Amino acid sequence: MSALELLDHYRLQACSSQWRGFVLAMAEEFMEALPEADLARLMARIGERFARAHPLPQAVSLEDLETSANVLWSTLTWGQVRFQDQGDGVRIEHLAAPLTALLAGQAGWAPAFLQGVYRQWFSQAGMLPALDVQPAAGGSADVSCYVLARVS
Repeated sequence: MSALELLDHYRLQACSSQWRGFVLAMAEEFMEALPEADLARLMARIGERFARAHPLPQAVSLEDLETSANVLWSTLTWGQVRFQDQGDGVRIEHLAAPLTALLAGQAGWAPAFLQGVYRQWFSQAGMLPALDVQPAAGGSADVSCYVLARVS
């Protein structure tokens, strides 16, 4: 089996078979009913709701926040996250999210769910109103990238 075939196999397994058909059908309905920008906003709101339902414990450092997020993601089999302090912002890389893997390239709005999750978690951790979580370069079907930085 080639590396590409192994990766495709992983993506197929990323979402439980009991949910795969439902999620794909729902994604098709979403794409037919709403423009992509509206879908991204909807997914971000769903992510924020998810984060409110799954609050992280108070953290005293970025590393503590990352650890708490990864404990939750691990229990849900939702991959893992890395937070990287870049001085002027925080780079957020979420690896192996099942929704992003399942929809691999079919739905540009799918990563907005995690954007909403991280926006809410950073807000709960005391994020200043002048900051926001936005998509960042470097993403793929296997890695969703965001940056927490000042917005204008």
